[in-house]
Amino acid sequence: MQKQSDPLDSIFNKALSGDSLFTNRQALRTDFIPENLPYRDEQITSIGQILSPILQDSKPSNLLLYGKTGSGKTVVAKYVLKKFDETTRKHSKSISVAYSNARLAGSEYRVLVDLAHSLSMEMPFTGLPISEVLQRIYNNISENNLKVIFIIDEIDYLAKHAKSSNDDMLYSLTRSSEHLKNGFISIIGISNDLHFKNFLDPRVLSSMNEEEILFPPYTVNQLSDILNKRIESAFKTKSVPSGTINLCAALAGSEHGDARRAIELLRVAGELAERSDEKSVVEKYVKDASQKIDKDRIYQAIKTLPIHEKAVLLAVDNNNDNSTTGDVYNKYQTLCKKISLDPLTQRRISGLLSELDTQGLINASIINKGRHGRTKKISSLVPNETIVKVFNDDPAANLLL
Repeated sequence: MQKQSDPLDSIFNKALSGDSLFTNRQALRTDFIPENLPYRDEQITSIGQILSPILQDSKPSNLLLYGKTGSGKTVVAKYVLKKFDETTRKHSKSISVAYSNARLAGSEYRVLVDLAHSLSMEMPFTGLPISEVLQRIYNNISENNLKVIFIIDEIDYLAKHAKSSNDDMLYSLTRSSEHLKNGFISIIGISNDLHFKNFLDPRVLSSMNEEEILFPPYTVNQLSDILNKRIESAFKTKSVPSGTINLCAALAGSEHGDARRAIELLRVAGELAERSDEKSVVEKYVKDASQKIDKDRIYQAIKTLPIHEKAVLLAVDNNNDNSTTGDVYNKYQTLCKKISLDPLTQRRISGLLSELDTQGLINASIINKGRHGRTKKISSLVPNETIVKVFNDDPAANLLL
């Protein structure tokens, strides 16, 4: 009897042979920093000018970068700081850069832990008061006379979720000079929400002393140019037809000029085409990629929610399109009790419902009830089986089921 061949052998042999549509997949990853960034010269120049006092050992202004998702904020900030690092090394100067994504971190404490780890500090993931973590960071900076830039991506998450005036991390960081004997901290905040300053404590606003830079959405033509540049680095010559490029740009441009989306569409379409042994990335695979990304996006969006937001999402009744904030809050309290989690106030939960609505996970429309005020009519946009699948893959969220 003839031994059946293992299908994995052909997959792995193909990969080892180097037979691929790609020449450098990394050029299509979100953390890739290209050699040049088209259509962002104005923003690059402004950031460089604002940060240049560092080269004279002076503290620069704090910075706030605004713009929709995929408008180039994070990659431009990292690009400028990469150039800064190269310059300071040439001139025997030192600059420390620490990065954290506030939404992914999920709390002020975890943001501080991210920043501390970026400074090569040891810091427990839980257990210390925020004031203690801040003091340890300040001591490290003072003792080593560090010039530090903290990049806080999705900083609006912190502004909307600061627990109280007593442990407001942003307020303390904006007044860090009061705690430092040597060195300094400068903050670059990055936000997708153009109105996020409305959520800031007035004390933070008054001590921020920030400069603001706006990143406009890319046009469809600009997205096509950006994709062409990435294709030169990422794919074999003539493996991506112009129709495919135009479709990726059109789909991403129809949302809000999202370069990240356009590049992700191209990457996933290329991977799907390669798995089908195609010699080029035809338009069919862009359409398939769009469906796959949307499905994966929902999974990732739920997976990265903090535990309270996971509980709120589960509390929204899939079978009832007329749930109110009060209904959801009552079920949320029951879920919190189930896992010994201290519940947030109903006002905070109303804010979380608005955020879940913005992410496209629920629909929360405001209903005017006349003399009885206003409430939210809430319904889920995510199938219950999808929520259960995500929660089953998360040991903490699994306890809510």
